[in-house]
Amino acid sequence: MMYFLFLALALAVAGVGWSLRGRSALWGQGLIIVGCVGCLAAIGWQVRQTLLPADAKPPNRAHAVVGFFLANQTQREIAGQSGTVVLILPPTSALAAETAETYANSFRAPLLRGHPEWEVQVANLEAPAREAKAGTIPLAAFKQVVAKYPKALAFVCIAGVPAGIETLFPSDQATIPPLFVFDARGTTNWVPALVQHRIRSVIVPRPDVDLAAMGGIAGMPGEIFDQLYYLATAETAEQVAAKMAASPAPARR
Repeated sequence: MMYFLFLALALAVAGVGWSLRGRSALWGQGLIIVGCVGCLAAIGWQVRQTLLPADAKPPNRAHAVVGFFLANQTQREIAGQSGTVVLILPPTSALAAETAETYANSFRAPLLRGHPEWEVQVANLEAPAREAKAGTIPLAAFKQVVAKYPKALAFVCIAGVPAGIETLFPSDQATIPPLFVFDARGTTNWVPALVQHRIRSVIVPRPDVDLAAMGGIAGMPGEIFDQLYYLATAETAEQVAAKMAASPAPARR
């Protein structure tokens, strides 16, 4: 509202200056200049507010580094192909919109940079609010999403890992798309699927780290990742699971 009032005032001053040109060139030109400067100032202020809002907060770096690393792993796996990558998020009732946006943006941007042949489809799981907030989303909800995208190049899951995840894809399915997982709750439900190569890799928080306090952590992505997370693969699944069991962490998201 203030922007429009200031802009109207600046235009009015310029208009008065225009009307006075015939009687006093000095006053007329002076008021026109003042009005034009006021218009430019108002427009500049509005552009700044639009691009850099005062209440804008930087993304949570502890969350962003997860998306960044998942994007790098996915890129290597689907190189040379074209199609859709599905990013699976928890139900909207279980994850703050700002956090969901950070995960999605930090994954989408590095994955698609220089790759017009790919696209990212974000899919939220559907589950009762109580189960979603408790982190007990049933496997059926994950299977429902997978069934919607039979031609997906890969699935990237930031919605946790239910028990039995190794049966996510039908056993008789000829080609299983790559699946990458971030298990924010720090379970070990992923071990069988990872050992069987039905999951390519899993990111889990280090049990001794409080992620809620690490949003502003500084450093390069690799340094931040090593401080906050473990990366488990088929070869390291048992070792990472043992570390998680040795120092169990409280449920977190």
